[in-house]
Amino acid sequence: MGFDHEVPQKSVLNKWNQAHEVKNLFVVDGAAFVSVSEKNCTLTIAALAWRASEYLAEELRRGDL
Repeated sequence: MGFDHEVPQKSVLNKWNQAHEVKNLFVVDGAAFVSVSEKNCTLTIAALAWRASEYLAEELRRGDL
C-alpha cells in the first residue's frame, strides 16, 4: 500500500488497498503486506478490509466506481 494516488511509483495499491492498474480491484487480505509478520495479523487484515469496504461503499454511492 502506498500514498501514490495518480502515479503509482512506489506501490501497487493506493491507501484504500485499491489496485492502480485495475480500478475495481481491492486487495483486502494479507497480500497487501510487504513482508510476513511473526505475529498474528488477523485483526489488522480485518481492519484494512473494513476500511477498504467503507471507501468502496462511499465511492459506489457517489457513482465514481
